[in-house]
Amino acid sequence: MEGSIARRTKLPRATEMRVEVREPNPRMRRSLRDPREELTPFGQLLVTLAARKWFLVAMVVLGGAVAGLAGFARPALYEATTQIIVDNPTRSAPQPTGGQDMLDTSIDNHLTMLASQSHLRRVIDAIYKATPDRQANLNGAAAQNAASPAESQSFAGAFLAGVWPDHADMTPEGREAARLKALRRYVRVGQELRSRVITIGFTDPDPVRAAFVANTFAQVYVQDLARTAQAADRLELESVVAALPGVQSDLAQATDRLEKYRLSHGTVDQGAVDNAVRDTADLNQQLSLSRANLSTAEARVQHIQELQRSGATSATLASAIGSPTLSDLIARQGGAAADADLNVAVKREIEQSIERIKSEADIYRAQVSALEARKNVLDAVVADTAGRLSGLHALEPAVTILTQRYNDLLNRQQDLRNRIAVPSAGVSIISAAWPPSNPKSLSPIFLIPPGMVVFGLIGGVLVLLKNRMSRTMRGEAETEAALGFPSVGLLPRASRASAKRLQTLILSQKNSAYGRAALSLLINVAPEPAPGRSSQMVLVTSSDKGDGKTELAWSLALSATRLGSNVLFIDLDPQDKQLTNDFVREFSISKPHKSFADYVRGRCELDEAVVSMPGIGIDFMASPIVSDDLLKLLVDVDVPRHFADKLGAVYNLVILNGPPGLHGPESRLLSSWADAVIFAVRWAKTPRSVARGILESLQPDGSRSAPVGIALTGVNLKQHAKYHFGDSGDLLLFGKR
Repeated sequence: MEGSIARRTKLPRATEMRVEVREPNPRMRRSLRDPREELTPFGQLLVTLAARKWFLVAMVVLGGAVAGLAGFARPALYEATTQIIVDNPTRSAPQPTGGQDMLDTSIDNHLTMLASQSHLRRVIDAIYKATPDRQANLNGAAAQNAASPAESQSFAGAFLAGVWPDHADMTPEGREAARLKALRRYVRVGQELRSRVITIGFTDPDPVRAAFVANTFAQVYVQDLARTAQAADRLELESVVAALPGVQSDLAQATDRLEKYRLSHGTVDQGAVDNAVRDTADLNQQLSLSRANLSTAEARVQHIQELQRSGATSATLASAIGSPTLSDLIARQGGAAADADLNVAVKREIEQSIERIKSEADIYRAQVSALEARKNVLDAVVADTAGRLSGLHALEPAVTILTQRYNDLLNRQQDLRNRIAVPSAGVSIISAAWPPSNPKSLSPIFLIPPGMVVFGLIGGVLVLLKNRMSRTMRGEAETEAALGFPSVGLLPRASRASAKRLQTLILSQKNSAYGRAALSLLINVAPEPAPGRSSQMVLVTSSDKGDGKTELAWSLALSATRLGSNVLFIDLDPQDKQLTNDFVREFSISKPHKSFADYVRGRCELDEAVVSMPGIGIDFMASPIVSDDLLKLLVDVDVPRHFADKLGAVYNLVILNGPPGLHGPESRLLSSWADAVIFAVRWAKTPRSVARGILESLQPDGSRSAPVGIALTGVNLKQHAKYHFGDSGDLLLFGKR
């Protein structure tokens, strides 16, 4: 069309008239598009993840490797189990209606006591006090394979170093708390289904150590219950032994009275005194029981007072008193730091427990007094009746009852002595723990799939977060929506971007994706020239020098030569000189001796300031030297008019390679020179906020502003296609195939 750089013939050089209003190219004023308007949110998610599929695959492989290495690095855990059985509470008594409930309650009590803090402390003390001989017996074959005798004697030390490491900087309270925490963490106590069997398990990397701790845990509990039962039997035996002399004396007196009566009165039939004698016998039995209880209570009080006078510890007093509340307070006192309130509470509980025992003794004493008074009355009645009827009938039942009572006490005494000699704890070990051979922990192979899944999810989250937090631009629609200016196309990434490489891609390999993209950019960019002027001036700028601005400018110039246009390339960027110097070195017939500043200030003619590059059909004008102030040249209002008029008479297209916007206001001033402004945005690199700020300065208010278009540079076409933007990048890749 007329005025386009696509024409191959020059227009007549008529007298050109400058007008104030520029008509922008309608193709650079098309409506802005919404980014990814054709994709649903779920589709965007899939596209984002698919674009990073190799990263996700790498994360999945890394997760499997990390999980596998962690599994192999983690020591295998072995669990040794000891089983104890609870005695049936109905063996020594008739079966009650709630026998199963009693059994369940008993098992619950054992489970609670096994997990109590006081029992855990006793287990730790037992482990520390274990002798080398006992350790060797528990270790079995492991002790025989020890490297040296010193190692076999340090089993407890190795156990504590592996499970409960002692730190030199820890206080005794802190060390004990750490041991309790470790033991509670690795021990397991539970009931086997609904049976009377309780399983105690301990987990440790060393199977021998796991068996040792599990057996010690059960043995300490059984021994503690046995000692408690033995202490109770001893107290009962003391009360039985105290009651035997009184019963024996009563039996001897009753027998003596019976013999005397028989000698004096002979055989007498039984009479009406049977009921009175029976009541007397019952009363004597009650009196004996009350006296036995009184003797037991007084013995306990005396025993506790002797312990107090001897300065016994609170734990010893608590064992003698037998109060659960006091035992719990003692356990709390041993597990915590010194607490005055807790010490006062322990002392108060001891005093209250002693007072309760004394009160029980007083109650038994009052019962004995009342029973003795009643016995005296019954004795008087029996004596009176026996005197009137028959003494024999009254004396024989008393002798029989006292004999039975005396025999019961003797049997009870013998039974208690046997129980003390062989104490029973109410529970027994039915299966001792042996060092396990199979680890409890999972094989490292089973950790690989969860690790792959977890790392895959982490990788997906990282991809989504990076995509959400990315402030760069990739697609044309995304760029338009972010910057508010239309996109005129994109320029693929060229490996080893040099003068020869660009000349080959655009002029030699005309069907290459890079060449087609550059030519498409030029056609979309080509503005309509101002009325009365046939030349076109395009300013190429960017935010910073790393945005591919110079490469874009040279690509547009090379593409214009394919359309038969006379092209002038003016370099106004003194910072980014590498690619420009490469073009001058490769294609110019001579080195430039004059610069843009010399020509504008009239110090030379156009022919002297321009260097020809016949190999590519481009004329080149060098950038001003450092001593020349480019900003001052651009501020001069007469320069744009004379400059554009003179160049328009010779060239169809003038490419202004302007300086980046971050380096100064020169690009904003140059925008008034150009018929169109191309702003280079580096694909997936240029920040949106920076580009938006520079673009706002390039588009001042007023009718003289030139149209601005966005060009994405350095586009990786393969990665670009993964995002499914549906823009010219996909067309370039499809055409390349």
